[in-house]
Amino acid sequence: MSSKYFGPIKWLGGIALILFAFAIIFPIIGSAIFSEETRKGVFINAIPFFSAFIGILLLFILLIVLVARRYNGKVPARCHSAIERTLVIGILFGVFFLFQPFSIVPYRYGFLLLLVAILAFILWSHVVPAGARQTFVLPQLNGRQHLIGGIAALIVVVVMSAGIIGLNAPQEPYGIRDRVWKSYSDERKAEVAAAATGEFSTVETPFIILLSLFPAAVVYFAAREIGAEPAAEESLQSVQAVSHA
Repeated sequence: MSSKYFGPIKWLGGIALILFAFAIIFPIIGSAIFSEETRKGVFINAIPFFSAFIGILLLFILLIVLVARRYNGKVPARCHSAIERTLVIGILFGVFFLFQPFSIVPYRYGFLLLLVAILAFILWSHVVPAGARQTFVLPQLNGRQHLIGGIAALIVVVVMSAGIIGLNAPQEPYGIRDRVWKSYSDERKAEVAAAATGEFSTVETPFIILLSLFPAAVVYFAAREIGAEPAAEESLQSVQAVSHA
């Protein structure tokens, strides 16, 4: 493992693991040290939570450091800016979904979209795009590269949509209290099930597919650039050879 990766992993990752271990064993230690009344205090109960939270924060910082060290100066500006714009649009849509008054469905997924988009934007904003010289020698994207990106994006849409739909598909008792559900006749249960399934298929499923377009767009921009990478490297090597000559 390269030293530029080992250092951050050793310190940030090591401290995070220590904090996670402390969060796990603190209740055991606290039961032996503190009285029962003290253990009921808010501060004592909050210590494991803050320990785990700081550990998660350090792991996210570690991820930022590793990604930045791996991709700084290697991501073409056209790809970097396209992904950055997609994440900003995701943030704006997440805010809109949380505050729109029209339907509860966007509200259910708005916070998740906003959180993921903000975290991804923080991560991506620490990646420095390639310089002007590298961007200048990049060949134009052709149909093959767009096809690669489109196929990768389609796979993301299908997999992500199927996963979210499978996790959120209507199930008994369809939001009805269990006691009330058991009192229904079979005909009434069938009506409720049909109504819930129909609403999910016509309202929530299209929105889930729309939601999956955001990560699919990011994958599209990255995948089409990966398809263009060999040609870009050849062009850069030729330019460097000419300049040395």
